[in-house]
Amino acid sequence: MKILVVDDSKLNLVTAENQLKKIPSITQIFLCQESQNVESLIQEMQFDIILLDVVMPVLSGFDILKLIKSNAQYDDIPVIMFTSLSDEGSFEKCFNLGASDYITKPIIPIEFNARIKAAIENRAKSIKLKKMILDAQKQNNEFKEINLQLRSTQFHLVQSEKMAAIGQLAAGVAHEINNPIGFIGSNLEILSKYLNRISEYLLFIEKKQNELKSISNAECDRIINETMEKYNKLKIKYILDELSNIVSDSENGVERVKNIVQSLRVFARSADDDEKETYLLLDIINSVINISINEIKYVAKVKVDFDRELMVYCNKVQLGQVLINIIVNAAQAIKSQQNNTLGEISIGAYIKEEYLCIKIKDNGPGIPKDIISKIFEPFFTTKDVGQGTGLGLSVSYDIITKKHNGLIEVDSIVDNGTTFTIKLPTYISK
Repeated sequence: MKILVVDDSKLNLVTAENQLKKIPSITQIFLCQESQNVESLIQEMQFDIILLDVVMPVLSGFDILKLIKSNAQYDDIPVIMFTSLSDEGSFEKCFNLGASDYITKPIIPIEFNARIKAAIENRAKSIKLKKMILDAQKQNNEFKEINLQLRSTQFHLVQSEKMAAIGQLAAGVAHEINNPIGFIGSNLEILSKYLNRISEYLLFIEKKQNELKSISNAECDRIINETMEKYNKLKIKYILDELSNIVSDSENGVERVKNIVQSLRVFARSADDDEKETYLLLDIINSVINISINEIKYVAKVKVDFDRELMVYCNKVQLGQVLINIIVNAAQAIKSQQNNTLGEISIGAYIKEEYLCIKIKDNGPGIPKDIISKIFEPFFTTKDVGQGTGLGLSVSYDIITKKHNGLIEVDSIVDNGTTFTIKLPTYISK
């Protein structure tokens, strides 16, 4: 402990110093006889306790005490008043100005030692408490930093989950686009060959017609026979019949590509939380199925059964993200059963009270009771390491409950499938 003793009496300073040297926990003792030097000493040295005489020339103990307690930098230093005054008014003034204790003069060793030891103990506790507060503040700042890092990590994981889902779906979409483009290209190649044959035949007919103008009837019969022979050889009738089918297939392929691209464009838009409008629910469902079809078609049939005029007020991109997540999860669950037959995913919708309810049901393996309560928790996943971050349903829950003021519920029976119900308010939320 480092102690400063301030008194204009040399005798009192020496007497106090002799008593302080007897206390083991005091490591340094500073004596000051001129009160005007106290402020500079306090600024230079970090004292643990100050013994301060009340009656001094230039600056009184009251003046110095007031100066100390007015500065936040060292207002927590315990100040013990050193005084020969005995009136209650002086004691009251000392304590009102922030004094911790007092010692009477002349010094009584027993009293002096007891009060100094009490001050040392209190100071030690105060220093320990201050350190604990500083440590707590440091830890709090570290926790804040860790929290920021976790939030940043969660954000990047969410983005990673989105990108993983988009990448998976993009591969499927590429496959879906590749098929119709493939048969369109193949059909166009066939069309080109067929058209060459038709052109060859038409040129042949034109040549024979010119010959008929200058020859006899017998020759006409020969030419007609040759014409029919060429017609049959080039399979013109078959080609004409096939051309209609080829064109129809090509148009159907182009329409499929158009629908897939339109669906992708819808879900490539910004998902601004406030960007909500009223949409035809069937359009959203069809767009979701178009994007997810490659994940679904080899494992399950999709059955859509609800009033085609149902409207939903929502953020189309966000609701689409939720529906894709649930439908793809359903398809993956059905796939995990490794059945020889296709499973089924049914999508229904209806109005109940103040909610539009969207029900997505699958006949997959179901969710065990011990984990069904955890499926909306961030990072919870039943997939193998590297197969997903477990943020899909957590993000979906956030979108429905917080961004749409709705509800999302799950009901599942092991070996008998799972049903997700999304409930969105039918009124327009402001």
